[in-house]
Amino acid sequence: MYSTISLFFALLLINTAAFAQSTDEYDLAVPRHAFKFSPGHLMNFHPTVQFAYEQRVARRLTLQGEYGHVINAQHNDERGFANYDDEWNSDRKGYKTKLEAHYYVYATKNGRFAWYSAAELYYNHISYTKQRTTSEYYGETPDTRYEKIHRQRVHYDEGGFNFKFGFVYTMGPVLLDINAGLGHRFIQYNKILPVFKESRDWFEFGPREESRNQPGLAMGVRIGYRFPWRRAT
Repeated sequence: MYSTISLFFALLLINTAAFAQSTDEYDLAVPRHAFKFSPGHLMNFHPTVQFAYEQRVARRLTLQGEYGHVINAQHNDERGFANYDDEWNSDRKGYKTKLEAHYYVYATKNGRFAWYSAAELYYNHISYTKQRTTSEYYGETPDTRYEKIHRQRVHYDEGGFNFKFGFVYTMGPVLLDINAGLGHRFIQYNKILPVFKESRDWFEFGPREESRNQPGLAMGVRIGYRFPWRRAT
């Protein structure tokens, strides 16, 4: 009888160990909770301070929400008044949001590397002011030249979806998340008082301010902290 009971517990222990071994790499690799920061968005044409939160909802499945607040590029002059630079977009306001689902397709045994596929929905809402200074004349007399300042408010909305593939490299509680993919963009521009026409130089940096729908590339690099975490062997 004792030998039978011992054999039963031995088999139970072997089965439990085998199951634990098959799930261990995903327990190590897939974040239960993780906060992430996206440094690349600070170098965007409309820079944002952008953070994300990822939560595991199944063994290989996580959901991630992201929010970025647009940094205002406007600065004040020595008198404290708003200073607008010609050919530059000032007084930025708005936000960027994302919602992603990650499915982890492979993880190494020690859990340091994990690859995933992702589906993403996003929406950006940004407004800014543009300014241009022109020289004009009263009538046709060259001696009566004066400078005229033109300003307009631009509202930019963009939504879309992306399908991406990425990987996570874990260093204890710190992780590096890199992904890239393809998607489709729905871009809408609305200009209040468009009083001047723009002449874009071939090498001018900036977006094309036209409403359009088009395919696009998506890429992201995020640094994060996960908790709780298990040390990879």
